[in-house]
Amino acid sequence: MLAFFIIFSLFLALFLISIKIKDNSIVDTFWWTWFVIIAITLFLQNFDLDICKIIVLCLIIFWWLRLSYYIWKRKLKEKNEDQRYAKWRKKWKYFYTRSFFQVYLLQMSLMFIISIPIFFIFRSENLNPYIFTLWLIISIIWLSFEIIADNQVKNFIKNKEKKKNIAYTWWLYKYTRNPNYFWESIFWLWISIVWLSESLFSLVWFLVITYLLLYVSWVPMKEESMKKKDNWESYKKSTNKFIPWFKNK
Repeated sequence: MLAFFIIFSLFLALFLISIKIKDNSIVDTFWWTWFVIIAITLFLQNFDLDICKIIVLCLIIFWWLRLSYYIWKRKLKEKNEDQRYAKWRKKWKYFYTRSFFQVYLLQMSLMFIISIPIFFIFRSENLNPYIFTLWLIISIIWLSFEIIADNQVKNFIKNKEKKKNIAYTWWLYKYTRNPNYFWESIFWLWISIVWLSESLFSLVWFLVITYLLLYVSWVPMKEESMKKKDNWESYKKSTNKFIPWFKNK
């Protein structure tokens, strides 16, 4: 309950700030922050020096720091409101009322749904050590692949001569067009699996975040921006959208 009131208060404050600066897209920059706030709040509420829970908390914080760095770096560089929100600002008749419910409260609701495994992990008295160890190994692999994918894109951006093409079609990007988002999904899959001993329903949260990644926001937005690249169509035909696999002939 405390986590709910903290998050609701922060969402409300963020909404009021968005009115002041006329930029609703700041809600996206804070999307991942809510998860780490929930994790820290629950850890402190159910204070337990269990090494498994401490490791879970540290991984969630590291996951948040990595994502926040890239999200805020891009936001500070772009400065303007995201095109989606800018269009809604012109289109919606009662913009602030509708954005409060359709953007802020909706995101908060989805965030709590996705966070349910975190609630159970920090409240659980007995985490399965074998499942946890497997999750830890998967998490280390996930972090490694995320960092590699980030560096690929970073090196591509530095090469101004190749900006007309999608130049990072090798290594991880050779097998999937969205390695970052695939491993993001895997991270949440294993958080759900840690709680699987409590309820089979835990996999619902993994399915929700994967659906959002694939069809609602991140992957569609990224691929929309790639359409202007000269080799987009050939890359799209030869490389899987999400699940890594060998190139199509």
